[in-house]
Amino acid sequence: MIPAGVTYRCIVCGAELTLLRPAPEGFEPRCCNLDMDMIETRAIFYRCPVCGAEIAQIHAGSSEFTPRCCNTDMHRLAA
Repeated sequence: MIPAGVTYRCIVCGAELTLLRPAPEGFEPRCCNLDMDMIETRAIFYRCPVCGAEIAQIHAGSSEFTPRCCNTDMHRLAA
């Protein structure tokens, strides 16, 4: 199974994608007619406990990321 948050990059054009839901049967993305490479970057998902909005943090910044929605802290989802 490929877990949510795994990121892939095309070695030709540099396009990137992140898997939003786990892929129990595997996931083999292609771009520019070649298999994409899995890269170290992994998205971290958060959900708003009020409205259910979901976001994905793709790159870490220089400070701690504490997203808010509906005037409350969003909850980090389990990997």
